[in-house]
Amino acid sequence: MNSKMLVGIVILVAVAGGVLLVSKSSNKQPPPQPIKQESQPTGTATPTNQEETNGTTVTISSSGFSPSTLTVKVGTKVTWVNKSGTIANISSVPHPVHTSYPPLNLGNFNDGESVSLVFDKTGTYGYHNHLNPSQTGTVVVE
Repeated sequence: MNSKMLVGIVILVAVAGGVLLVSKSSNKQPPPQPIKQESQPTGTATPTNQEETNGTTVTISSSGFSPSTLTVKVGTKVTWVNKSGTIANISSVPHPVHTSYPPLNLGNFNDGESVSLVFDKTGTYGYHNHLNPSQTGTVVVE
């Protein structure tokens, strides 16, 4: 092989490589931008002034709910405060389908956060921490 042919092949390979590199970079799409989500636990209600005065609190710790059984009047806002040191999840019974009272499926909330629900119907509502189903509680609404 003569040197002119070798130089020609090298130039051809270099040009082809450059064209391939340019075409790949021009076909690149910009990376997708993250979607900013604002989270608000489902089931959280905005209380009226009367509901605020009729509110009550349940604390969840590493040992469970306190109080574990609560009796309230219709229209009472119940707030669960997470002091468990980990994520908690308030969900209606039965575990794992949570079908007895769907408004009580309040979802995950971090340690130090709270979720609330205004009970607007009489009844007995069982719930549990979905992430630790041995932790259970009951709200009796009169």
